[in-house]
Amino acid sequence: MQPFSVEIIDCKEKPECAELDALVGTVNVQHKTKYLQLISRHMENAFAGYFAIVRQGHEVVAWTYIFIDEGFSFHGLLSGVAEKLYRLFPVGFKTAFVSSPVAEYNAFHIKESHKNQEDVIIEQMMATAFTFFEKKGIKLVVIRDHITRYPSKYLHKEFTHLHFMPGTFLDFECVEHGCTCFDTYLMGLKKKWRANVRNKLNRRKEELIIEIVNAKGLSEGDCVRCHELYFQTRGKQKLKHELLSQDYFCACGDELGESCKMIVARVNGVIIGFAQLLVNEHDVINVRMGMDYAYNRDYNLYYHLLYENIVFCLKNKKRRLYTSQTCYRPKLEVGAKFLTLHTYVHFTNPLLHKIFSKIFAKQCECYNELLTAEKPADVLVEYGL
Repeated sequence: MQPFSVEIIDCKEKPECAELDALVGTVNVQHKTKYLQLISRHMENAFAGYFAIVRQGHEVVAWTYIFIDEGFSFHGLLSGVAEKLYRLFPVGFKTAFVSSPVAEYNAFHIKESHKNQEDVIIEQMMATAFTFFEKKGIKLVVIRDHITRYPSKYLHKEFTHLHFMPGTFLDFECVEHGCTCFDTYLMGLKKKWRANVRNKLNRRKEELIIEIVNAKGLSEGDCVRCHELYFQTRGKQKLKHELLSQDYFCACGDELGESCKMIVARVNGVIIGFAQLLVNEHDVINVRMGMDYAYNRDYNLYYHLLYENIVFCLKNKKRRLYTSQTCYRPKLEVGAKFLTLHTYVHFTNPLLHKIFSKIFAKQCECYNELLTAEKPADVLVEYGL
């Protein structure tokens, strides 16, 4: 049997994308090379994207994506005493993320015929990656937001495993029985939450117009406005990765075609909120939202954009909607469930790893409770999530 070889290449070099995409399959637009390269071309902060590709002979048997942040900050990751100390002594680390910066979840893409060699493949991939990281001066390595907890002995030895912020999703079992109506979907929710949703629907103002369009259907002016709203929402986030350029939304329309939809909310013709969806064969991923916060409270923008996500999925008979991390309460209200996500962290300095990995583990205890609680809404209140 031929040995494995591993190569790290800049994603802008356009490798054999068809071979990489074949390991992703016909679904998961957010893992396709076209989308990852699109993101890389439209980042404005200190960001660089790479593919880690594993071959056996000339055959591609596995790959994953890596992005490097020149000055990743812990601001937004810490709370309590740890946060106060960090505010006094802020430190940025040159960080490598083994993942996509903007996917709802991540994966090591491994050929089905080589799944039984997963441990060896991951170990060799990461060994090569660490040599690359050493040359780049990387201080922190994060394998971020994987649905699968890998049984790899290498990961358990070198990395600290965390349950970081869980994702959220809604399953539409009713679609299999012909239900494509939002009102019928609501009947399956808890009485209290159903009443809350109906109350917001009844108070929706007539001048709020929400439409779903292909990303390519947006004018250049609309794309600029969406970027302004994205920037507003990004400013509210505690943890910031990407900073997308102004022409990103226009590029999505040109390059992703039918796979990218925009839910656009307007008042008097002006866009005041949007949700960007990536549409797969059986599921939909809400990858980002943007809002004008001067209008958010008056129009319950976040809620109505969320409802339109559900309407789109029902009408198009999708089985699942991924609604991302954070903002858990409104998502629980419409029937969302938590998606356990596994994150692995490794500091290249052994002392930093010993100290900070324990701090991270302590900070993530609230998410462990959230994942296992019988009444997660109570945990949200307790921890201010």
